[in-house]
Amino acid sequence: MRINARLDDEYAFKLNYLQRQTEKSVTEIIKLALDAYYQEYAQQHPIDLLTESGFIGCGEAESNLSTHYKLDYADSLEEKYGLTQ
Repeated sequence: MRINARLDDEYAFKLNYLQRQTEKSVTEIIKLALDAYYQEYAQQHPIDLLTESGFIGCGEAESNLSTHYKLDYADSLEEKYGLTQ
């Protein structure tokens, strides 16, 4: 993706300063800035990341699983290993 941005004098100074101090290209500085901003946002809004990734809502189970999960687990152990309670 190509980016065309207009910077006022203050941001142009900051960008030039960062280029001189870090010896990095504008592209590298923008990537680092985006990574830092993304990390900050992700820590504040983890539910958004989980939702966007498809993790939330990807599982399937009965609606009352939270009330009888131990019985379901015991049943699965019984089926798989022949273990009884």
